[in-house]
Amino acid sequence: MKSGSKGKKIFKWAAGLVLVLIVSISVGVYVYLRSTLPEYNGEIIVTGVDGEIEIIRDSFGMPHIYASTDEDAAFALGYCTAQDRLFQMELIRRSIRGRLAEALGEEFVDIDRMFRTITARKSLEDMFADLPPEVTSVMEAYASGINHYLANHEEQLPFEFSLLGNQPEYWTAADELASLYYMAWALNFSFNAELTHSAIADKVGIEMAAEIFDDYSAGDPTILPPEALGRGKTKLLSTIRKARELTGAVVRGASNNWVVSGKKSQTGMPLLANDMHLGLIIPGIWYEAHLVTPNMNVSGVVLPGVPVIIAGANEHVAWGFTNVMADDADYYIEKINPDDSTQYEYMGQWEDIVIRHDTITVRNGEPVPIEIRMTRHGVIIDDIIRMEEPPASPIAMRWTVVDFNREAQALYLANRAKNIDDMEQAAALYKCPGQNWVYADDQGNIGFWAAVGIPIRDGFDAGQLLPGWDGQHEWSGYVPTDQQPHMKNPEQGWIASANNRHTGNDSPHTISTYYAPPDRIIRITRMLNEKEKLGVDDFKRMQADLYMVMAENWVPRIVSALSSQELPVLQKQALQVIKDWNYVADADKVAPAIFHVTLQNTIEAVFQERLGDSLYNNWLSNSFIVHNAINGLLEKGQSEWFDNPATDPVENLDAVLSSAFAGAIEYLGLTLGENIDDWTWGKLHTLTLFHPIGRQIPILGKIMNVGPFPVGGGSHSVNPGLYRLTEPYAMLAGASQRHIFDLGNMKNSLRIIPAGISGNFMSDHYADQVELWRKVEYRPFLLDREDVEKEATYRMKIIPPGMSQEE
Repeated sequence: MKSGSKGKKIFKWAAGLVLVLIVSISVGVYVYLRSTLPEYNGEIIVTGVDGEIEIIRDSFGMPHIYASTDEDAAFALGYCTAQDRLFQMELIRRSIRGRLAEALGEEFVDIDRMFRTITARKSLEDMFADLPPEVTSVMEAYASGINHYLANHEEQLPFEFSLLGNQPEYWTAADELASLYYMAWALNFSFNAELTHSAIADKVGIEMAAEIFDDYSAGDPTILPPEALGRGKTKLLSTIRKARELTGAVVRGASNNWVVSGKKSQTGMPLLANDMHLGLIIPGIWYEAHLVTPNMNVSGVVLPGVPVIIAGANEHVAWGFTNVMADDADYYIEKINPDDSTQYEYMGQWEDIVIRHDTITVRNGEPVPIEIRMTRHGVIIDDIIRMEEPPASPIAMRWTVVDFNREAQALYLANRAKNIDDMEQAAALYKCPGQNWVYADDQGNIGFWAAVGIPIRDGFDAGQLLPGWDGQHEWSGYVPTDQQPHMKNPEQGWIASANNRHTGNDSPHTISTYYAPPDRIIRITRMLNEKEKLGVDDFKRMQADLYMVMAENWVPRIVSALSSQELPVLQKQALQVIKDWNYVADADKVAPAIFHVTLQNTIEAVFQERLGDSLYNNWLSNSFIVHNAINGLLEKGQSEWFDNPATDPVENLDAVLSSAFAGAIEYLGLTLGENIDDWTWGKLHTLTLFHPIGRQIPILGKIMNVGPFPVGGGSHSVNPGLYRLTEPYAMLAGASQRHIFDLGNMKNSLRIIPAGISGNFMSDHYADQVELWRKVEYRPFLLDREDVEKEATYRMKIIPPGMSQEE
């Protein structure tokens, strides 16, 4: 008995010790993590600033920066962004510079090789050297602000750096262009589309391929009204997909913007709305800031690592972007000299390939030597794949980003614009990634400019691999700026864009064949025209809209295909549900779940067997192209694509839709149970905001990721819920910010981002805007100092030596 009692005491003592150790370790970890949070209050003395800088952070942690010079404002913005988003900035910088493997290991070598290759023709330093001094001066100050934070907080860096065991290097001003280069890559569709199209044509033949590469339907809305004017490819696409997943660009490129003039506004002055649809991650793609100097009073969203407001407003103008969807790259098949692999043919002559050797440093691994080859057309992208047997005819890529580098200057000017004329001058400098600028000023003007470099392709079409040897498929310059689609104060009193076609088929120059399906622009146009006068509340309702235009065509066709069949009870119930549907994809409704699963099954039935798994998955990487294709086939009603070559009977559209619907009901029953009332869309369509580390390490994801939670919408609703077609139905992209601007009274203007200002998961401002964003609610967009003071929660001063009251 005594021995047992003694054993119990030892056990209790040991258990207590373990508990103490666990608590001690937990407290220690908590104290460490808290120590990585930046200090938002206080006073710091900095040599090199011109005067006192005041940083007032509001209740959401957003900095309002007041400075006597533009350079001081940029210094403070760099300091604040480093406080909140340092790891995110580092990830983007390492991506574009091809240095991920140095920090993350061997599995990122392919991504590094890709980025070093595609940026070889135009380095960040080359781009920086071409900018005017007023812009580079601001950029230098911004880098100084980042570096001041780094120099004084080496022991207080974000947790991710300790986890990965590396320290961030000091920033150069040229590094700031990495984010703009990154956006040019992230918003480029040709990297996926043209190689995939070529591989599909190789697989099924040009005639069948042409059916699913059709241009935009002739009757769909344009931005300007009519009167206004295979080989190794799938391996490369896999690398592109991996890079997009790491950086949050997994689904990208859509957006909405619209503006009404006083003619259609309840206030008699312009109203403007913008929401850019990008990958939804945490921290979010955008940072928020407000900069006030004698030259500007501007606020909006900022790319971490860039010292300018990308989209937003100042006291005189407001502006917003959507992606042009430009075909801004072409791919050339090069003929290699059979007697000398360092030469290629051009117009009957052999030209030397430019060869550059580089080395990728690998964490815990051996350095990897790489070779980058370039022809007159651009970098040879086969080298990204590193094939064991390089093809005799490699592919070179020509990309417009090589020819343009004034985007930072364009945004610098927009931040300081006084009227619509200033905005047009800024837009004229902006070329890549192509953006539809919509803007308004406080004098009552509204305007639009397709700010994009449009290659002049004389005598040949884009969207296909081109012979590089004959000299007949070269760009003959770019469309002059004044001939790019644009308009000012249209008679209809409004302008809208939603990644749709710019002009009719009679346009002399092809901008793109990659436009988004017209659903959003159709719906936006309807809502703009449903009332004579619109107000801020109408714009809020529009940004929240979940109506599915594509269901208008699909649901009647599904019903027709099933109308003559004797259906099982559950299918009959489901059919009645979609018959009664109002086409609004609310998260708590059953009909949108039935519709989306049926649509997914239809896509799989039409394309997967003919393309094969690998090519099919690459084809699905751009939902816009896939949905345009399937919508076109639905409209035609007959196509060889509907027939499954692996089965004996010849299937038609009705057979495909019937099978897809039956499969949807079976899937929903197995996934969500036999009670049809439980099949709500939000149970399938959920959103999780993934942190890059939380995505890779599940145990950390429990504290770094946010979600999941149910969401409504679909890929083409105005308030979108985009998901990856290869892994339905979890939402991956949507409104990365929402802005509404009232040019009659900016105090009525509104803003929201999906997550929060901070990238530190211990911060109160890591995800404090999530619920507002989910409900399509907003917080005020402040420009007046009086309003900022009312929201002031934190205060910091940055002052030069000799000005401190504490000295």
